[in-house]
Amino acid sequence: MSPTTIIPEELMHPNAKKEVVAFLIAAPAEAKLKTSLLLGWAQEVGLRLRQRDYDAVSATAIDR
Repeated sequence: MSPTTIIPEELMHPNAKKEVVAFLIAAPAEAKLKTSLLLGWAQEVGLRLRQRDYDAVSATAIDR
């Protein structure tokens, strides 16, 4: 089971970064939640993120 309980289990691997970012871009959520989910995913799969990854998901937040 995905530790975020939101990001699908099949995306819980480091090679799925593009898919996870796309999933979060499409998600109707606030910026804080989107960036928290992205961080949690990255920590779980052992991947370092760039600022542009956070910017991409937060730019499409419902509170922006």
